[in-house]
Amino acid sequence: MFKNKLSEEVRSGLILAISLLLLPLVMILINKLLGGGKEDAFIEKQKEKTVIITQPKQSVAPQAPLSGAIVSTVRDAIKKGNYSTARMEIRNVSKTSPEYEELNKILAEETRKQKAPGLRKDTGASTAAPIRYLDESTPRDRSTDAIFIYFVDISGTFLPRFCIQAAAKHPLRITGFTITADNKSMEMHAHSVQSENIKKGVAEWYDVPLDRRTYEIVQAMIKAKKVTLTITGGSGRATRTVTDTEKQGFRQILDGYAALGGNLNFLQDSKPAPSVSAAKRPSAHR
Repeated sequence: MFKNKLSEEVRSGLILAISLLLLPLVMILINKLLGGGKEDAFIEKQKEKTVIITQPKQSVAPQAPLSGAIVSTVRDAIKKGNYSTARMEIRNVSKTSPEYEELNKILAEETRKQKAPGLRKDTGASTAAPIRYLDESTPRDRSTDAIFIYFVDISGTFLPRFCIQAAAKHPLRITGFTITADNKSMEMHAHSVQSENIKKGVAEWYDVPLDRRTYEIVQAMIKAKKVTLTITGGSGRATRTVTDTEKQGFRQILDGYAALGGNLNFLQDSKPAPSVSAAKRPSAHR
C-alpha cells in the first residue's frame, strides 16, 4: 500500500514539475504567436502604405526645343518675311533671356518697315547684297533713264543714296550733269560712273551717297515746277525733262526714310553749298 501511495505522490510531483517546466515554454509560444501576428500585420500595413506612396509615376513631359533652335527659327522666319510664324515661335523663347528682347525689337522693326509708305524692298540677287528700299516708280533695271534716291540697310543702319542712270545705243562716257530747277541751274561732276551692256545698247549710271550737295539738288527739284536734266559725256549730250513721278518718288523716299527712323539732320545746312555754275559767275563787286 505504501508503495502504491508513494508512486501516486511521485507521479503527481512529476506531473507538477513537468507542468511548471512546460508553462514558460507554453507562455513564450503563445506570446510569440500573438505578438508575431501583430508585428507581421503592422509590417504588412507599412508595406501597403509604402506601396501607395511610391506607386504613382511621374509622367515624362515632352522635351522642349532648345532655346538656340527657337531663336534660329525666329530669325529665319523674320528674314523670309514670315512674320506670323515669327510671332508664334517667339512665344517659346524665355522672356527673361536677352534673345527675347532682341528678337522682339527686330520683329517690330521689320513690321514697321512693311508699313513705310510707297517703298519697294529689294533684296537683290545675292544674299550678301544689302537690302535696298526704293520708290515704287523707280525702274527695276538699268534699261530706263531715271533720276532717283533710295536707301540701303547696312546691319540695321539706313544709308541714303542718289542715282542718275541713262540708257543709249552707244556709250555717252558720262562726265557730268546739269540740273535746272525752274530758273536755278546746278551742275555736278560725275567722278565715278559705272556701265553695263543691255539689250538696246549701253547703260551708264552715277550712284553716290546722298550728301549736302545732292540733298540740296533733290530739295530744289521737289519744289520746282519744271526740272530738266542734261547729261554731258565724252561723246555728246542728252537733255530730258524730269517727270512729276520722279519728283514724287523723291518725296516718297524721304518720307519712308523718316518713317523708319532715318535722320537727315546731318545734311541740312543753313548755308547750302553753292552750285558749280554759280561759283563760276563773276562777283558783282569786281
